[in-house]
Amino acid sequence: MFLWAWLIGWSAFVLPLSIASLRGWAPRRVRSRTTPWSIRVRGVALLVMWVGGLVVPLGRWGGLVDEEAMFLLPAAQAGLMLFAAGLISGSQLGDRFRRRAAHSQAVDQGVGEQL
Repeated sequence: MFLWAWLIGWSAFVLPLSIASLRGWAPRRVRSRTTPWSIRVRGVALLVMWVGGLVVPLGRWGGLVDEEAMFLLPAAQAGLMLFAAGLISGSQLGDRFRRRAAHSQAVDQGVGEQL
């Protein structure tokens, strides 16, 4: 029963968010701070998280309950979650570097200076 509840709940929570991010939808405050590329990368990261959250329950449901599988499935889940976290961190770093470069370029050009 718990496996079904987890599969349905996890899919109902993460899958719509990832599809919306892949399509480029985000709240207005997020769109003003990030690029469309970054929003799509976060959508891919959410899809990877979705798959990572389903690895162990689907493995147990499929009958993989021996000792080797119980070591491999959580390791695969942790690897997918870390990969997703790396994608999100990379997109945030890219946005930060882009903003810093735009700010330093504006300072070099003297945009916003008063005479």
